[in-house]
Amino acid sequence: MDAYRTFYETVGAHYPEEEIVYRTLSGRLRRAFIFNIIKHWEGRLLDIGCNGGVYLKEYRGGEKVGLDISWHVLARVRRQDPKIPLVVADAQGLKCFRDCTFDFILCSEVLEHVHSPESVLKGIFALLKPGGQALITTPNYHRVRPFWTEIGVLKKFGVPGIKGNFYIHTAFRPEELARMGEEIGFSCVSKGTFEKEVRYARKCPALLFLVFQFFNRRTFRSVHLDWINQKIYENLTLLVYTFFKALGLVPLLNQWVSEGVRTYVIFQKPMETQ
Repeated sequence: MDAYRTFYETVGAHYPEEEIVYRTLSGRLRRAFIFNIIKHWEGRLLDIGCNGGVYLKEYRGGEKVGLDISWHVLARVRRQDPKIPLVVADAQGLKCFRDCTFDFILCSEVLEHVHSPESVLKGIFALLKPGGQALITTPNYHRVRPFWTEIGVLKKFGVPGIKGNFYIHTAFRPEELARMGEEIGFSCVSKGTFEKEVRYARKCPALLFLVFQFFNRRTFRSVHLDWINQKIYENLTLLVYTFFKALGLVPLLNQWVSEGVRTYVIFQKPMETQ
């Protein structure tokens, strides 16, 4: 567990995740999707794994609290808005609040990084007031579920892996998350996938990305070149999507895509719990 905490402290200190992720097509779509849900919430909000606080800053429904395992990312939130209450804690051990404290909980892109996602959901269940809701998002997957993933471009920022050059980065199907929450006691309000646009927008740039990656790893083995390749790939993906959007083809293309690259579930805690 010490290696786990050290990894995310190092990520928080050196990797500007929000600056990078929310410039990509995937990040922009995810941000819009989450905003479209939480803008309707009114009540006390806890953002688990809040990172730099992109959702906390925009939440207008009431009091808001940020929680993250990395002190460094919370320091960024504090510099921008010192009034937001912040807590350093592991999402797998949410013992820092009294039960039935929050009306709403956001837990975006966290469960795929923990050893025990069930522990996170149990903690969320305990912290929600009866009738409260939680929005969970994670990566989606086909066929085989990933678990240990290469740190990739994190190397460029001086971040070592938890296990060699790997860190925990798994994924969940919507029905899996729904079943997990229902076993804890939640009712599932809504579930599904989003970011369908990423699937077809990445098709064209993917071949160029893979060829360059193969060439680099067989010859130069340069972390810097891998980073440049990743940036080009993401920029081309965004460009392809913008082109399709300008032509008005996005709604049509979305109908052809069965599911998106990201999973979401909205849980509700029953009004009366045993």
